[in-house]
Amino acid sequence: MLSFYLLRLPLLALAGLATAACAPTYQLGLKPARPTGLYNEGREQALAVGDSVEVRLSFVCYEPTRVVFEAEYFNPTKRRLVVDPAAFQYQASRVAPPEPSPGQKARRPKPLPGAEVTAAEAAASMALPLPPLPPQAVAAFDPEPEITALREKADKEAAKAARIDWLGLALGAASLATDVASIGKRETSAQVQSRAAIHDAAVTYSAISTAAKIGHAVAAEVMQQRAANLQEYALRKVTLEPGYEVRGYLYFPRYDAADGLVVKAPVGSRAVPLEFVQVRRRR
Repeated sequence: MLSFYLLRLPLLALAGLATAACAPTYQLGLKPARPTGLYNEGREQALAVGDSVEVRLSFVCYEPTRVVFEAEYFNPTKRRLVVDPAAFQYQASRVAPPEPSPGQKARRPKPLPGAEVTAAEAAASMALPLPPLPPQAVAAFDPEPEITALREKADKEAAKAARIDWLGLALGAASLATDVASIGKRETSAQVQSRAAIHDAAVTYSAISTAAKIGHAVAAEVMQQRAANLQEYALRKVTLEPGYEVRGYLYFPRYDAADGLVVKAPVGSRAVPLEFVQVRRRR
């Protein structure tokens, strides 16, 4: 009986892998809920107007944990307008799955390649639970604390990369000293092995130390580049003068299990809605 179960375990594992391999995959995307005919760099823009201020929003891309929009503000009024990315929010919504007929068993849907499906249909087709919607509005990231934190971390990593490794220098000096001391002398086997051990330890430590320094330098460069990108491309808090416009990227936490996102853009003391639908197309 034990051998039967031991044989069955890998079969069950293989069956699970086969099921996962057969599950459909989907390509996510966001587009305005209503066509506007407005485009920027090939991206369709949603449009809203509040207090004569025009706000445009387009979907840029998904990052591993974020969704990126580009916002544009046009201020044709005669008053100043403060634009604050931290004041942006979105509300997520979802299309309810169809109710099965009485006595009808819910079947696992099998969308055809290229078909667009709802979040509920996608989850059902992959035999995955559908997570609940966010209980409250989801705020955009404020880029300023992240820029500051990235710069501070980059400075720390750069300092580690430039730090003098005194232990490595000491091991190198010890190895050199033993080599010099052995010149012109007949060494015993134990002395040769001891000198070789010191030399090997110095070489090994130097390689590890160099790799660590390179890692710190690379980390510093990555963080510096991320901070520079945010500083250049992110929408940052700004006072928009009359007749001027501003644009920049907005970063939100991504939520794949929604069918719609209503982004609320701040305009003075109020917020204007920009509606998007999140589509998933069967690969």
